[in-house]
Amino acid sequence: MKLKLLILLFFFVFSTTLTTAQNLLDTSTWTVGSGSVSGFGQNGATSENSREFGTNPFGGTSILWKGGNDAASDGDGGWNASYQTIDNAETYRLVVWIKKTNSNNGSTYFGCQQWQSGSDTTMYDFSILNLNGSLRTNPYFWVGDLPQLNKWYMLVAYVHSKNYTSNLSYGGIYDPTTGTKVANISDFKFAASTTKLRHRAYLYYDTNTADRQFFYAPRMEMVDGNEPSVASLLGLDGTDTNLLSTASWTVGCGSVTGFGQNGATSENCRELGRNHIGEEVVLWKGGNDSTSDADGGWNTGWISGTDHNTTYRFSVWLKKTNSTNGHSYLGFYANNSGSLTLSGTYNSNPYFWVGDLPKLNRWYLVVGYLHKSSYSSSTNLGRIFDGVTGEEVSSITDYKQKNSATALRHRSYLYYDTNTSDRQYFWAPRIDPITGNEPTIKELLHINENSKLIFSYDAAGNQKQRFYCQEDGFCSPVAPSNRSIIEEGVKMKEEEGIVVAEQTDVQLPGEETDEETDILGVKHSVFPNPTNGQITIQLSGKDFKLTNSISIYNVTGSLVQKININNPTAQMQLDISSMPSGVYLIHMHFTNGTVTTEQIIKN
Repeated sequence: MKLKLLILLFFFVFSTTLTTAQNLLDTSTWTVGSGSVSGFGQNGATSENSREFGTNPFGGTSILWKGGNDAASDGDGGWNASYQTIDNAETYRLVVWIKKTNSNNGSTYFGCQQWQSGSDTTMYDFSILNLNGSLRTNPYFWVGDLPQLNKWYMLVAYVHSKNYTSNLSYGGIYDPTTGTKVANISDFKFAASTTKLRHRAYLYYDTNTADRQFFYAPRMEMVDGNEPSVASLLGLDGTDTNLLSTASWTVGCGSVTGFGQNGATSENCRELGRNHIGEEVVLWKGGNDSTSDADGGWNTGWISGTDHNTTYRFSVWLKKTNSTNGHSYLGFYANNSGSLTLSGTYNSNPYFWVGDLPKLNRWYLVVGYLHKSSYSSSTNLGRIFDGVTGEEVSSITDYKQKNSATALRHRSYLYYDTNTSDRQYFWAPRIDPITGNEPTIKELLHINENSKLIFSYDAAGNQKQRFYCQEDGFCSPVAPSNRSIIEEGVKMKEEEGIVVAEQTDVQLPGEETDEETDILGVKHSVFPNPTNGQITIQLSGKDFKLTNSISIYNVTGSLVQKININNPTAQMQLDISSMPSGVYLIHMHFTNGTVTTEQIIKN
């Protein structure tokens, strides 16, 4: 009964917990007045920088930063924010609202900078890179004139991880009236030496003294899944851009509303299973017979009213089991002979991708782009992403629309598979118009790469284990509880390149966590549970200690706090009183190489 209640609580917290934002910029210093304030150093003269009450982009009254100018063609109003320490293995998003009035004299600037002190502390160590890896010594995401005067626009830009290998920029200028991206802007990436970053936005070279530029709500934050969506920042939170609805995916076989089966009814069933992060969801299971013909999958109904002037992103999660017999497909149809290759040639049977996924028994996100009719590039943006690591593993083919196209349909299936033991699983198909309100690829992946939350599955797609690799040198999962303890040493094996413990007798996280647990001789208890915020970790038994940190995760697998331990002792106190109520996983590594994850409830 206790375990059942705990599972129910898990689902309740998962469905009701709200994400919190970690803006590195503090605008509480924006009081009415002129010149610099804490965290924001003025650009140009003090007389060109003031803060006053005005109408924000949502029609409310807020303190705005007003940039003025003189007749000289030089720096005008705006700021260079203070430097913030960053992790160059992560992506950061920078945002600001800007409105220009009176004329388009001069230019609007939005950028960033990195600095490291040396013998000359005024010298910049340029370590912001273009996406191709070349140095960008004076990095601006965008310089120019906003589409209209006297109108607010939201500018969004990204500085990607040093490990970012794509040439795709996600940044853009957004119109809050329509919620659409009205211009693309450049993204950058960190060099391996980058340690600090600052936000900068201003007016420059404006000689018309009647001009003004207003700024509102600057942000700089790590992109870790806790940041607000672009739609939320635009005031459009809760709007789902997916043109497909899987509400009809009930357990059963054959076609359902919106999804016409590919192959026989017996080859198309829907059942409960686990997605790439271990959630229990309804999956579409594609089976097959011994005939080399159509197998499981679907052609959706026509989505009418689409616009050939808009780019659409098609995506689906796929997992193939047992063998690579046959092929997996992701494609589309456009009406009125509207499917063109990027060179402009008509293709009557367009597929973004046909082939075998890199590995069996593993989820992959397949993403294809159908560009607007005016698209003139030959660059393919479509990709296949690994559902465990989030990394790009393959590029796929893009298409564009003919200007006659007014309706689209999504199609994905297994074909020509004659091995009757094979299965292909499908989940979360989408068609998203690319307007800036669509979820990012990172949001679709829903993977916290930094915490390295790892899941393992059986051949049917059921989650077997969940474990964490937060610290270098320590990466082992909780093994099934029916295995016996090997007291002196633990057999190790390689599982897809990850060292995991083969045998241990660890009780399940959250079960009787107020009692003492023995992990290979390291006895420990975590109490009280539930807690109002104060937690005690008590160690006893062999002379093993915790390593240098404790990690706390929420139920979606995101790292919410990492607590560094300078001097581990037998009894330590944790304070999580500032965290929202809910269920958390406390993950600890011991110096003998073992790990434990304890589930705790915060009242």
